[in-house]
This record gives sequence, structure tokens and C-alpha cells, in this order.
Amino acid sequence: MVDLGLLNGVLDSATRIAIVVTDFNGKIILFNQGAANLFGYTPEEAKGRHLPELTFSREDQNTPLFEQIVDRVRGEGWAEERLFRRHKSGRLFPAISTITCLKDSTSQYKGILEITQDVPNLFRLEKELKSSKDFLENILASSIDAVVTTDTKGHITYVNRAFKELIGLRDSQIIGKHISIYYKDGIDQAREIMNKLKQFGRIRDYEFDMRVGDKIIPIRTSDSLLYDEYGEIVGTMGVFQDITARKKLSEKLSATQAELIQAVKMRALGDLVTGVAHEINNPLMASDTLLHLLEGEGEDDPSLKKRVALLKECNRRIEKIVKKLKEFSRHAEFEFTAMKVNDAVSSVLAITQQQLLNLGIETELRLRENLPRVLGDKNQIEQVLLNLISNALDAMEGSSKKVLTIQTGLSRKGQQVKIEVSDTGIGMTPEQIEQIFNPFFTTKDSDKSIGLGLSISYRIVESHRGKIEVKSKLDKGTTFIVRLPIYLAGAERNDAYQEPGGDSVS
Repeated sequence: MVDLGLLNGVLDSATRIAIVVTDFNGKIILFNQGAANLFGYTPEEAKGRHLPELTFSREDQNTPLFEQIVDRVRGEGWAEERLFRRHKSGRLFPAISTITCLKDSTSQYKGILEITQDVPNLFRLEKELKSSKDFLENILASSIDAVVTTDTKGHITYVNRAFKELIGLRDSQIIGKHISIYYKDGIDQAREIMNKLKQFGRIRDYEFDMRVGDKIIPIRTSDSLLYDEYGEIVGTMGVFQDITARKKLSEKLSATQAELIQAVKMRALGDLVTGVAHEINNPLMASDTLLHLLEGEGEDDPSLKKRVALLKECNRRIEKIVKKLKEFSRHAEFEFTAMKVNDAVSSVLAITQQQLLNLGIETELRLRENLPRVLGDKNQIEQVLLNLISNALDAMEGSSKKVLTIQTGLSRKGQQVKIEVSDTGIGMTPEQIEQIFNPFFTTKDSDKSIGLGLSISYRIVESHRGKIEVKSKLDKGTTFIVRLPIYLAGAERNDAYQEPGGDSVS
């Protein structure tokens, strides 16, 4: 038998904990000293009163909150509530209550038992925690970099807005998926990253390719391990940057640097070969004079005559080389006029047509009509085209299918006219492409070329403020692309230009 006096003594001794017993309608049956201290009512004042009326806020009194609590306690056996409670003075304070059902000796529910504690800092701490959480989430949401976290198995647990925009999916379509599905190299890539994280704890500026549908996106990431309060690894966090634009800019910068180096090299070589050609010409003229004398003296000596003829042939080859060197090195005053590139193409084809037929080469022309004019020297542009066609013929010499394609059009948002000369020849290696515009570099036999044709073409196009590019693959053929700026009447021009019909300016 329970000593009721002892029980009441225990309840009243709990002065810092409010213990209240009510029936299911909220009528107070027991109100201990702790409840009196907490709510400001004496046990005599509280007994028989309605608990929500005494201790709930005015706002909660006007809702079915107490009835909902009772239903939950009856259904689940207990409930925990965090509410603002009211003191007799009207002051509201934060409190936490644990509520359970009371049973009689026959295990029938007779009422509810509420144990309440005043927790003055609880709501403030929760509010501060929620504020900090919202602040951090806002920072992550506002980040232009994609942020993703995973558990220790690699399953995604959080993504920010930038990651969802990168992937093009909603949270529900991403959370729970394995991060490796977005790696081009799949699970192997995920394992490599995780191994590096376990080894170093974090990774900075790690680059990989991300797969998003049919697209491959270059990514730079900085990753780190996530730990709990016990120092155990609970997952990973990665910050992804889409470096597509950066890579394109880097490639463009590298191409520009290569063009600048090539231009500087060509100018320096031009100055060098001018002097070399001049120095060679003097002894060559003397050699020709002596050979002419020897030729007259060797009329009756077949052996001498043969040797003289051989030396003269060598001199002619030297003359040819010197002539090419002069063409390469000279800074000619071009006769710039507003010209049509289609006319230049037609003129060159008229010259080479018979040769193309003799070699069994099929010609495909794709000339865009009504192209804007370019400011250029028609003869020099024709020289470039002749060089490109000559290279194409040599490249297709052993090909089973010989097709020369010439097409014109616009490029760079209509700011340039382009001419493309393509062949179905043997193509070139990347190493050959890098050197193709260098003087004296050639893929042909030495008796066919001394390697100045493309160097001269490069120089001519450069003088027109244009660009010449090459695309080639072994056994697939080669395409040379010449881009020339369109002629804008009255616009400012490079000093190397002259007005149509006017004098050269240098």
C-alpha cells in the first residue's frame, strides 16, 4: 500500500519541477509546490481550475491545443510539448512539458500527468541555432559555386541552388543518388577522390569531367571530409566550379600567344633571310660569270662541258631558293583594293583547272553569294590560294579518293570573310601542324619544295590583318582556313593598308 502522505511529500519537495494531474478535460486534480512556484498560483487556487485557462497563453487558449495533446497522449502514451506558458502575473516564459496518461488499478486511463520545467534559455538557443542555420543556408544558396555533401558511402545528402542549376534537377531528384553518376569516369573517379580525401583530409583545385546528360562539363573542385563531434568521418563536402569558360579563355590565350610568337619569329626570319639572300647573290653572280667562260673553253671537252652544265644547274637551284627567300622576306607595298574573294577563287581555278583534270581530282565549290568585300591585294590573295591548292594536290597524290573542296562564307559574327581549302589527302600529325608555317619546314620531298610556300602565305595573310589556320588528321585530309576582315568604307585601317585607288601608306 502506497503511503499517500509520503507521496505528497515527494511531490511537494520537487520545488523546481511542476507536477500537475488533470482529468481529460483539463480540470486540475493535483498541483504541487513546484507548479505553484512556476505558475504563481497556490495549490488551493489551482485545484479544480482548468489548466489551459491558468497556464496557457491567450493565443493557445483560443485553439484546440489541449484537446490535441490529450488525443496524442491517449494514442501514443506520451507527448512532449515546447510552449510559452503563462504566469499568474501574465508573464510568458518558455517551458518544456512531458505528458503521460495516468492509469488506475484496473489499468484504465483516468487522466494525464504533466511534468513541466522552465527553460528560459531553450527557445533563445533554438532561435539562435535556427538563425545560424538559416544564415549558413542563405550563404550556401547564394554561392555561385555548386556545393554538395555526401555520406560516407557517397550518397548525396545536400545540394545548394547552384548545384541544382548545374545539374538541371530538383532536390528530390538528386538527394540520395550516388555522386558517381555525375562523374564522367563513374565510380572509379569517386573512389579516387575519396582515397585522396582519406589520405590528405582535403583536396584543392582538383579537375575532372562531370557528366550531365549528354554534356561533359569540366569541373574544378575543392573537397573536404566532414566529421561529427567525436571526430568520426560522417561524409564529404565538395565545392564545384564550372571552368568551361575559363578553359575556353585559356585555349584562346594560348592560341593568341602562339600566333604572336609565330608573327615575331616570321619578322625576325624575314630580316635575317634578306641579308642572307643579298650575300648569296654576289658570289652567285661571280660563279655564273666564271661558268660562262668555262663553258666557252670546254666546247671540245665533253667531260668539262658536263661538269659546267651540272654546276649551272646547281646555280639555278640556288637562284630559285634566293628568289623564294626574297619573296618570303620582302615587305611589299601591296595594292589594296576592295575586292571579292569569290573572284580570286574563280581566277585561281581557271589557272589550275586543267591540272586538276589531269590529276583526276574532283572539285567541289561552295561559294556563298553576295559576300561583303575585303580590302586586299587580289594578286597576293590568289598567290595564297595557289599555294594552298598546290599543297592539296601533293597531299592527295596517293589517295584513292581525290576531292578538292573550296568554300567561302562569313565568320566571327559577320566581321570576317573566310576561305576554306580542303583536301582528302594524307593529313598531318599534331607535331607537323605546329611547324607547318615555319620557314623551310615541309612534308614533301626536297626536290618538290623548299618549305617556304606556307610561310609566304602566312606573311601575306598577316599583312591583310587576317588569320590563316589549319585543321588536319592523319589519313582524313587537311583544311586550311583563311579569314580576312571585311571592308568598311571610311573606317580606320591598319597603317599597312591604302585606300582603294590611293597611294600606299607605310
